Amino acid sequence: MRNLNQTRARGPLVMIVVMGFLAISILHLLLTIATSQSVYELSDLKREKRELDTTSQIIAEEVASLSSQQNLLNTAAKLGMVANSNPVFLKLDDQSVLGKPKPALGTASQSRNLVANSAMIDTKPAKQEAVPASQTQPQQLPQVASVNAIPASPTR
Repeated sequence: MRNLNQTRARGPLVMIVVMGFLAISILHLLLTIATSQSVYELSDLKREKRELDTTSQIIAEEVASLSSQQNLLNTAAKLGMVANSNPVFLKLDDQSVLGKPKPALGTASQSRNLVANSAMIDTKPAKQEAVPASQTQPQQLPQVASVNAIPASPTR
């Protein structure tokens, strides 16, 4: 009878140990799944950050190119502005004029292309020639001038 009572007393204890082990195993599994999802999210965010950094650098380069003195001169000339070889400055402290104002001449004194650029962007679409379908050489795709909202810089 003593063995039977000891076996009955161990039954709930064994059941509690097994249930505890199962609970710990399930908790470990859930934590592993949560951690692995976080790792994938972190990886996606790092990839997105790299892409955004690259895009940001490209846009910063385009803005720097468009704000160069050469591009500003070309844009001003397209708008009908001319460079004045006799600048006059206004002094705001005493509201005086430094220099003698003279009208600007009708022609710009600077050249249109101040810096020789090796990578000029073609803003005109390339002409496509009709090529027979039986030709075995691959065709070249037409070049796209710019796909961004910022216009292509003529000095690149």
